[in-house]
Amino acid sequence: GSAGASGLEPPNKVLFVQNLPEAAKSSMVSMLFQQFPGFLEVRMIETKPGIAFVDFETEENAAAALNGLHNFQITPSNVLHVSFAKR
Repeated sequence: GSAGASGLEPPNKVLFVQNLPEAAKSSMVSMLFQQFPGFLEVRMIETKPGIAFVDFETEENAAAALNGLHNFQITPSNVLHVSFAKR
């Protein structure tokens, strides 16, 4: 199923999460992603609220979480955008 995947970054075990609520904490992001196998950690960037990097053990683990949480409505006004991080 690679249809429609053109323009996406190649698979990576690190996910790039955008459109988080500005008040989101790493614990909140961890709660979402730790339900997927291979979850390692969430890395927030203090100077850039609303984004996070999420590390997984394998590309397959990361892909499963991406498929599960991309377009997830985390708040009434925030829909998650999940992609593979650039290498």
